[in-house]
Amino acid sequence: MTAAKKTAARKPVDAPAPEVVVETEVPDADVELGAAEAEAKGDEVTVEHGGKTYILPSPLDYPVDVVFVDNDFEAVRLVLGEVQWQEYRLSKPTIRDFQEFNAKINEASGN
Repeated sequence: MTAAKKTAARKPVDAPAPEVVVETEVPDADVELGAAEAEAKGDEVTVEHGGKTYILPSPLDYPVDVVFVDNDFEAVRLVLGEVQWQEYRLSKPTIRDFQEFNAKINEASGN
């Protein structure tokens, strides 16, 4: 006598696969070219945020200590300099606001 094999029930094949949507951000070529040009020339970079204009050095003129920091807060503080950092802090920014500000700084400096 032979033993009968048990088989697992199969899932219906006609069910459509869930749609996967991948969003990609297209870089702004003008912003990237402007940042690259400013870096090459050593020009300062301006960032508008919260109704204020912040002036940043060219990325090649950032303080060398910026490569040793462990977080974005300290990096932005070094790049802005103490006076502008304190001005920013006076605006009572939230974490969300800081993330937006940091993104603007990174974009303006070509990062």
